[in-house]
Amino acid sequence: MINYIEIGKPETPSVLYKYRSWENELHKKILLENKVYLASPKSFEDKLDCNVPENFPNTEQEVFDYICGKLKEEYPQLSRSKRKILAKKLSKESPLSNPKKRDALNEKFKQEYFSHLGVLSMTEDCDNDKMWCEYANDHQGICIGFDTNLLFDCVGGGGHVTYRKKLEPIDFIKDDFYTAYSKNIFQKEEKWKYEKEYRLKKIWENEVSDEERNVLLPNNCIIEVILGKKISSMSKKEIIAVVKAKHPNAKIIER
Repeated sequence: MINYIEIGKPETPSVLYKYRSWENELHKKILLENKVYLASPKSFEDKLDCNVPENFPNTEQEVFDYICGKLKEEYPQLSRSKRKILAKKLSKESPLSNPKKRDALNEKFKQEYFSHLGVLSMTEDCDNDKMWCEYANDHQGICIGFDTNLLFDCVGGGGHVTYRKKLEPIDFIKDDFYTAYSKNIFQKEEKWKYEKEYRLKKIWENEVSDEERNVLLPNNCIIEVILGKKISSMSKKEIIAVVKAKHPNAKIIER
């Protein structure tokens, strides 16, 4: 079971960090425009991220039993015999009884869901060499610290990621919406454990464009800007000027 911890609770760090490259114009938006980008899982490097395998009913009997159970919940007035007759008919018509049709519909649903979902990946660790190398242009970029509570108020709910040797699949029959959602959003394979990730998520009512995925932050949300140890003198000068002009309360820290 995934332990979902909502950001803003005592278990969550007061500061969360984002590694960025100053050579990437899109990455500069955080400091220049006070915006963070909430990515669609479609763009994730890890194809299992927010795309956890799902276990479906495998046999005709399992499909029949599942539909019977749903009919009992939704139409308790139906007699047992009528429920069985209806369940038998619905089982034959259900996509659950046709793996190809089921998988196609499931994939279509996921792609539509990803078009409405935005994820902001953060970390509690601002001193991680591997993260500096991978996400901050080999120490030539920056690591930005955010006030967690202000970030939470602006973007929405979230929590820490659970890392597993093998991802816990979603059980179509047994898992309720909350459990399935938590498994899908807040677990990753153990190879990503070094990231110590916290993630925030936002779900829009309609499909959103790339530009709409840039969420404006409240004032004073950025509280630290850490300069990479290999940062160029030109980049350092530019960043310090931007921080002093747009984020005067943020600390500038040199590694």
